[in-house]
Amino acid sequence: MSIFKDGIEKFGPRELSPNIIRRLENAAGLSVLASGIPSELTDEEAEEMGREIKIYQSCAKSF
Repeated sequence: MSIFKDGIEKFGPRELSPNIIRRLENAAGLSVLASGIPSELTDEEAEEMGREIKIYQSCAKSF
């Protein structure tokens, strides 16, 4: 848990999970990558406008 808190303090609350995993690997002295998995992820999709979706309580179903 301290690795996650430390990562947030060092890199901010939106830190990417690969960097947190890398910190766990370094602390444990092992690698969790399977063969064929790239060591770094890249987003090659074109950027597009996002949309905000609001859910109002009166419309939400409770399960």
